[in-house]
Amino acid sequence: MLRTRLRRRCASRPLLLRGLAYPIAIAADAPAVMAALLSGLGREVLVAYDRRVKTRAAAFEAALRARSVSVLGSHGMPSGERIKRMQEVVGLHDWLIERAADRRCLLLAVGGGCLTDVVGFAAATFLRGITWAAAPTTLVGMVDAGIGGKTGVNMPQGKNLVGAFWDPAAVVADLAALVTLPIAQRRNGIAEIVKAAVIGDPALLDAVDRVAIDAPPAAWKSVIARAARVKVGIVAADPRERETRAGLNLGHTLGHGFEFASGFRLSHGAAVAVGMRGAGLLAMKRGVWSQAEHARVLRSLLRAGLPLYLPSLDPERVFEGVGRDKKRVGGQIRFTLPLRLGLVRHDEAVTAKEMRDAIACCLRKPARDELRW
Repeated sequence: MLRTRLRRRCASRPLLLRGLAYPIAIAADAPAVMAALLSGLGREVLVAYDRRVKTRAAAFEAALRARSVSVLGSHGMPSGERIKRMQEVVGLHDWLIERAADRRCLLLAVGGGCLTDVVGFAAATFLRGITWAAAPTTLVGMVDAGIGGKTGVNMPQGKNLVGAFWDPAAVVADLAALVTLPIAQRRNGIAEIVKAAVIGDPALLDAVDRVAIDAPPAAWKSVIARAARVKVGIVAADPRERETRAGLNLGHTLGHGFEFASGFRLSHGAAVAVGMRGAGLLAMKRGVWSQAEHARVLRSLLRAGLPLYLPSLDPERVFEGVGRDKKRVGGQIRFTLPLRLGLVRHDEAVTAKEMRDAIACCLRKPARDELRW
């Protein structure tokens, strides 16, 4: 039914991903696809967007109005991790009240992963929950953050410590918005694509290696779809992260420690890239991950221009940041470790010594043997 409706209403055919209760599409004409999905809901829409993609937000508003969907207003927001604060959520609540939003309204998020995290959390907490939809405009948002209903904000004590699971009504990845992305932001997304490859699609490493960092949006469509399918499959099996969904944290436990130690100035992609190296080193030391596959992953990260070490960070601050990670159980940090390409093990207890050793390695340049493949 959804596929037929989109074919009738949209000039270009989107790529649809199945498996979750809500539609997920990757589209060259994302505004038209989103309007086709939302026009049948009979809801008034409010648009919250990243100011860097104001023109894309305007395109979504125009497409909605063309489908006779009432748009009550739009709200521009800052970019990046700095918006993942309770102050921004309260600001969104104030704006929704000013616009007389009620439970019949829908809040549309147009922007990257940080923005969808915040807007989704605002939707989850306004009037005890209103409907929302996501139009990710970054690679990170398209392959990871925009899918799965995780919403939330950071606290001074750590990352993503306050949030809610609140599924969107629809997710439409805006391929055309990729032309607005600086190269550094594309690299952030590649870190998440490499993560998806290690977790569930080994051949995706070769696929992403073949896409030039500055390639046009159409060249990214297949790679985005493959990475997103990995996440969709895992979320469908464990929507509230009680078991296997924790596997998606590969590289993130150490990565969040690196972000914390940098005062959240380090990009998420860089932190995850080095975090994946650290997880690989832990797994190699335990004898469950081969040096050849470890080097293969590092090669894809290097090719994308992502770092493999972070020499300027204080190891004690990193250790402190990891210790505040929300995934701890009974006071003990749990890691996701790779076993082979396409297979990871989650909920692995790691000792303080193992963690300190991994952190120390991640602050140093890799030895030549580590990169040999």
